[in-house]
Amino acid sequence: MTTKKYADFIEKQTRSIINVSAEPIFGEYILRINGKKIGVLYQNQCYLFLTDKGKELLPDAKVCRPYKNPPGEKDFILVEDTANKELLCSLFKAIYEDLYAEKDLIYDFSSIFSFNSGFTDDIERAYDDFVVLLSYSWENGFLKERPTDTKGRIIKFEFLRRDLTDEGKKYFFPFGQKFISYTDRTQKTPSEKLMSKWLNEVKNK
Repeated sequence: MTTKKYADFIEKQTRSIINVSAEPIFGEYILRINGKKIGVLYQNQCYLFLTDKGKELLPDAKVCRPYKNPPGEKDFILVEDTANKELLCSLFKAIYEDLYAEKDLIYDFSSIFSFNSGFTDDIERAYDDFVVLLSYSWENGFLKERPTDTKGRIIKFEFLRRDLTDEGKKYFFPFGQKFISYTDRTQKTPSEKLMSKWLNEVKNK
């Protein structure tokens, strides 16, 4: 069995990643990004699906099957150094990209509202923040279609690769990460000046 304390620790270590979650199931946890499974927490250890990028980042990782896998499920690598936040985040992102990035989903904001369904104030604040994020992304040419209506209401919460312009494919995701990391950490909506600074940073990387 995996303790909630350990699951909370893994979520805290990877909170800079958009839409990461640890979903409890039968005393253990499924690790997901954007609702897609990337690994499990099993008996207080972190296992991620074996992929090429994951093995490159962790070449000496043990390849294993911590439980009896369902038919067709991939092998896992055991991540022993979960205290290394930078490595853990890199692994999460690399494995997600290997498994799902080419399947078109770029962002699914709706899962954030589901995750916070019991916290009305948090949902209202997050909604207002996403209006700012999506409006700014539209104004800077990241999105092919306007994401909000004339009254500032969000029209769509899920964005596929085909919804993005060429500029958006390069900058929408890293800009969104900076925005959400800031609002989650400070509980404040960033200023226009700060967002312009982030945009310059992602474009100059």
